[in-house]
This record gives sequence, structure tokens and C-alpha cells, in this order.
Amino acid sequence: MYQLLISDFDGTLIDSDEAIPLSTMVEIDRIRRSGVKFVVATNRILKSILDYNRDFPFLDYVISCDGAYVYDVCRCKSLVKKPVPGSILKKIKKLYSDCRIYFCTLQEEYLCMDDVVYSEVKKRRIDFLSFYEANKNSIYKMILSFTTKKMRNSVLKELEELKINASFHTTDKKKDYRIEVMARDARKVFGIEKICKKEKVSLEQVVFLGDSDEDIPIFLSVGKSIAVSNGSRKAKKQASMVTSSNETKGVEKAIKKLF
Repeated sequence: MYQLLISDFDGTLIDSDEAIPLSTMVEIDRIRRSGVKFVVATNRILKSILDYNRDFPFLDYVISCDGAYVYDVCRCKSLVKKPVPGSILKKIKKLYSDCRIYFCTLQEEYLCMDDVVYSEVKKRRIDFLSFYEANKNSIYKMILSFTTKKMRNSVLKELEELKINASFHTTDKKKDYRIEVMARDARKVFGIEKICKKEKVSLEQVVFLGDSDEDIPIFLSVGKSIAVSNGSRKAKKQASMVTSSNETKGVEKAIKKLF
């Protein structure tokens, strides 16, 4: 019945060591050989996910940057490209130049501070305008980072009042409170619909595993929704099934139960 298995990444598929258990990979391989496609849907950049696919290929598609970029792994082809419009990049950069800002391409997260953009991969610095001209059509997400939640929420309110034509998400990490900015029409669920159309399957034939409140719109759209036990209370309430945590192979157990 189910033809597409989609999993969130952080907090769902990988454990606290950022590893996917080998036995889970074996189960994913088993269902793929039976014709079920496996997809990762994440807020991470594309390269971060493809690195996991090098030694033990297990991916059919990747929905990265929260739906801004969808990639057909087997055919090495993009299905969706929704970069942040250049006008929005420049406007937010100008308004909040005193913030730590990250520009996310498919390959790297670049840190921008004081009009200087830093590349950890290439170990070099470049002025913002030069970086912008070279990358303005390939930035799929920008992140504003704050040291307090109060400051973050204040900026989020300002951005919403300015009616900037973009999509905003908030994330909380230890001493790092973020606003993630993407194109208005960038959504994981849109990426799922695109893959379904390509594979000629319905949303009723999709299983989705997640852990956060942001996954709830997908839970309400697909045939089978599964929350890991370490997920948010709201996510577990909306899911049609709860599996064990990401630390105890929750995805693998769900696969064995459903397939």
C-alpha cells in the first residue's frame, strides 16, 4: 500500500551522535529493493545529507532547506528550486547588519559579520557585495542568530510587520535563537507533492516520520504519520502512530511494523 517513506532527519532518523544505525540502513535498503522510495526531509543543506549517502547509498530523494530545494538523488537532478529572492537577502542584511547571519547554499553555510562573509570550507573571507553577486541565485535559506529569545522574537515581530514576502521559522538551540528565512513558497509539503507527482503515487500512499510541531502540516496531509517518542507533545498527539525514540531506532521499528 505505502510507496513512499519520508523521514525527518535531526531528532528522528539520526541519533545524538549524528549517526544512522547500520541496522536501520539495512531495513531502508530492504524496502527500497521492494520498490518503496526513501526520502529525507530536513532543514539542513543538501551536502550535509548527501555525505551520509556516500558509503551506503540509501536515498532516493532529499527535501532540503525545509523544501526550498528538492533533489532526485538517483538521477542527480533537481526537482524544486526556490532560492531566497535577492531583494529580500539584501534588505534583511541591511536591516540587521549587527546580527550573525548565515547564508545557506546547497554546499555550505556561510557566516556573515560586519559585511564580511566567511567560508569554513574554503578557509577564506570575501566582502558581502562580492559574495552576493556570485551567489544571489543559489542561497536557499538565510539564518539570523541571536543570543536571547527575547531579541529573536522582537526581530521576528518586526519582520512580520514589514510584510516581507518570505517565509519565517524559529528554532531554539543552546544559547542560539534563530530566525530562518526562506522563499514564501518553500515548504516541505510542496516538495512531497512534487515527488508524489513524479512517482505517480498519492499522498495516501506516503508514510512520514517526524518529531516537531513543524511536521504537523505534513502529518495531516499523508496516509500514515508517525512521531518518534522524543518528539514534541503536539506532534505525538497529531500523529496516527508513535514509535520509539531516535536513540532507540524508532525509524527502524516503524519500518519493520509497516513494511
